[in-house]
Amino acid sequence: MNDTSITSEIERLTGIKILVQTYETIAASSMKRIRASVLQNRAFYIGLARAFQEVKRAYRKEVLELMKERKIEGEKSLSLIKRNGKTCFVLLMANTGLYGDIVNKVFAFFSQEYKKESADIVVIGKMGSTFFNQMFPGKSYAYFDFPDNAMDLDKLKKIIRHVSSYEKTLVFYGSFKNFLLQQATFSAISGDELPTEALEYKDMRYLFEPELEAIFLFFENEIFVSLFEQVLYESRLAKLASRMALLDRASVAVDDQLEKASFQRQRARHRVFNRKQLDAISGISLWGSS
Repeated sequence: MNDTSITSEIERLTGIKILVQTYETIAASSMKRIRASVLQNRAFYIGLARAFQEVKRAYRKEVLELMKERKIEGEKSLSLIKRNGKTCFVLLMANTGLYGDIVNKVFAFFSQEYKKESADIVVIGKMGSTFFNQMFPGKSYAYFDFPDNAMDLDKLKKIIRHVSSYEKTLVFYGSFKNFLLQQATFSAISGDELPTEALEYKDMRYLFEPELEAIFLFFENEIFVSLFEQVLYESRLAKLASRMALLDRASVAVDDQLEKASFQRQRARHRVFNRKQLDAISGISLWGSS
């Protein structure tokens, strides 16, 4: 490889480094904006989800009586809203690449659970659609487009309208742990107790004001939407952190390649210089002998 081609390679790598640094700056800025609010709200929404679960458990008999009065069939259901009695798995993915390994982690976890339990599928994000079609060809699912970097309320309403018809809704997404670790997880936003969770005070009873039906309907409508919104923010934070880690590794790799290319250019220039010196010496020797 000559000096010209090595210089062109260095210029190409420098351009890639600038691009990587630009993406990294944008990701860092976005991550900084939402990280504090997501982490601060996490404990609140976890408590809210548990309260939803406890309401269902503590007042099962009362809810069933209310359902009977409203002629809602199905004793296994705890909803005051007419639902279809089915389970829905929501796969929350991304529209583009450069999100590191969290996308693969989420899909692998989702696939594992989907093979265990029959459920209707909702896919959010173009990459989720691609992965699902490859892994489960011929399987039907509902697809919704949703931006990776914003909260589109109109699109959110469409998703909510669809998933709110299900008895049980589980959302699979990435959860931020720290800058280097993002984990695949899932949340029951419909107030169902997960098998791995154990609620405290299972026999505790509550007094509802103004009445159980009004409170429960509030949980099933407003709280359901709030829990889903929090999951969307959690997923976005995890994807940004995973992108930051990916870009950081890419930046290190580019620096290594730049260092190697610079060393190769230096060697090439030394070879040219040495060749010129040898040619000069040879010329002097020939001139002296003549």
